[in-house]
Amino acid sequence: MADSADPSDTSKAGRAGERLAGAVKKAAGSVVGNDALRAEGELQSEKADATKEAQRAEAQAEQKREEAEAEARAEELRVERERLAAEDTRQEREERAEADRQTEAQRAEAETARKQESVSQATRAREQETRRDEVEAVRERGEAETRVRDEEARAEQARGAARTLEKVEEEQR
Repeated sequence: MADSADPSDTSKAGRAGERLAGAVKKAAGSVVGNDALRAEGELQSEKADATKEAQRAEAQAEQKREEAEAEARAEELRVERERLAAEDTRQEREERAEADRQTEAQRAEAETARKQESVSQATRAREQETRRDEVEAVRERGEAETRVRDEEARAEQARGAARTLEKVEEEQR
């Protein structure tokens, strides 16, 4: 499966496909005794897991960036309040600064609450997606293992039939 340019573009289906392909290669490698194919399957499954983990880390980094930006904005507002306060009398400065602090605190609290809720929703969605991916991967692995067992049984039947034919041919000679 081709790597996309941006890891965030990797879809759930793509990761599930990578995991399934890895499981199939691993199973096939184990069945035929091909360690390289089995290792390739393990690597492919690990790659899908690493992609998912990278996306989680990217989301956490984005949250940290947003928090830093909010802090920078709060600092800019604080500096502006101090400049304005220097222009007014002491009493006016104190009244204005207090009103600004309360307004900014309320705005910052509201913005923080909104961002936290947004991050919580995104986290819950990612966790649900992860659980669905895991269930799907387990189901797909079970199906793949069933197909492998079926193929092994058919191969054993074919070998038995071949042995029977060889015995018949030997008896006819």
